Amino acid sequence: MRNKLFKDLIIGTLKDKTILRILMNNRLRKVQELDGRILDLGSGTIRPSYHDFLKISKDSKIISVDVSDERKPDVYADLEQKFPFDDKEFDYVLCFNLLEHIFDYRNLIGEAHRVLRQGGRLIGAVPFLASVHADPNDYFRYTKSALEGIFKASGFAEVRIEALGYGPFVVGYYTISFSIPRFLRPIFMFPAILLDKIIARIRKIHNKDKYVLIYYFECKK
Repeated sequence: MRNKLFKDLIIGTLKDKTILRILMNNRLRKVQELDGRILDLGSGTIRPSYHDFLKISKDSKIISVDVSDERKPDVYADLEQKFPFDDKEFDYVLCFNLLEHIFDYRNLIGEAHRVLRQGGRLIGAVPFLASVHADPNDYFRYTKSALEGIFKASGFAEVRIEALGYGPFVVGYYTISFSIPRFLRPIFMFPAILLDKIIARIRKIHNKDKYVLIYYFECKK
């Protein structure tokens, strides 16, 4: 997995992906195969890059839903309203890089819980130390405690949240990476990762849990 992370960091950087997206996609390699009916929130018929890293069975049915014409979803719907689906209709709900753009996030999480079958899972990620990125709006940044409270309050029985990142140097690299030509970014990125690993050994508090780039979550109904 470490070799794949190194490869993902190189390839993803050269493809102009942010380190947040690269770490998220790499984490998805560990997710067990998804099978059944899958609701993909804030997505479209042109699948985002995370689909290349998730293992999805050929028999699965993916339904994308969004309000944006640009994404060309299978179903057009306002995700801050009641979802146009029946109770317990899906085996999985995907929610990647979406929650920060939803003002009524409690409705979205509650609706995700409603449309999941018993034992179904909500899988997703939300940025934390990220620049403002309106799509069309950018409302929130969530801590681990906030995410746990929101998911449990919505009825999820099992909640797992994982911090992705390295430390303060990688945070600094992320904030300036847009200004560095993509073919030069590895020259800055890998020393930042190394410095963060050294600092985490010397001062254990200065680690990915303190300088979180993005949170990955899995919630089971």
